[in-house]
Amino acid sequence: MIEQRYVDLFAHGSHVSMEVAEREIVLTYVLKILHDAGILKTLVFKGGTCLRKCVYGKETRFSVDLDFTSAGGQEADDVILSMIGALSRPAYGLSFDVDSKDFYVVEDKQSCGADIQYRHDWNAGRFKLEVSLRESPSIKPADLPLKPQPYFKHLEFRPFSVPSFQFEELLAEKIRAASQRVRSRDIYDLAKAAEKPLNAPLIRTLAVIKCWNVRDAFDPESFIKRLRSAKYDWDDLRQLVSRNEKINPEKLISACENRYRFLLDLSDVERRLIADTRRHKLKSLPRTLLDDEI
Repeated sequence: MIEQRYVDLFAHGSHVSMEVAEREIVLTYVLKILHDAGILKTLVFKGGTCLRKCVYGKETRFSVDLDFTSAGGQEADDVILSMIGALSRPAYGLSFDVDSKDFYVVEDKQSCGADIQYRHDWNAGRFKLEVSLRESPSIKPADLPLKPQPYFKHLEFRPFSVPSFQFEELLAEKIRAASQRVRSRDIYDLAKAAEKPLNAPLIRTLAVIKCWNVRDAFDPESFIKRLRSAKYDWDDLRQLVSRNEKINPEKLISACENRYRFLLDLSDVERRLIADTRRHKLKSLPRTLLDDEI
């Protein structure tokens, strides 16, 4: 683990708390440990930390946990035990503790995770690790290199690439998440993505498919309305951005309302898949939809 003075410099330069800066760096080490153990070959990186580390780099908020999707063919018990096994030995000055009560496999075996404690010479903390097995990636993952950060020059290893969702699938997952839960982080991530050129038809199709996969019919009208009616914890988000970045909820919500109106332009085939959400009989239709968009 790099020296405290370099983490202090990173925190100061990024205008975030020492705790947030240190966690950012610890998660980079964790990814490296999983990479060295070959475990990332069976996983696909996703979520806010993936956006931070592999898409935007310094241009977006910090994130404090690790989220993956299984690449397929593994049992949930094997996935979490292999990850815990990789973290069972000290590496790069870090050691980890995972009590049996702190890791889990959900009853339907569709996800697993752990609340992992870590320590090093000058600090200790914990982070959450979650893996979904309920669906495979909809489009082929990409090996995305870690975006440069000021602390990289102090690491004991060279930057590396991580198998990750492509940007469109990362965004579709965020749309699904924002339609199912109320988190200011999701709104920020969607508003940040709204600044980029977007492949609207592919993102919409992926959002429809992802909701169908979990038997939750995608309703874009409700999604758009919910952006303004939901009660978001904006203070939670403020802890993860630079103190120089002023969080304007109205601006973030308006950006999402305006940029994601393309979700309303459902094709007839997308409507068919949404109508099939409960029955789940049109097994070949997601592939047909994607073949039309890719």
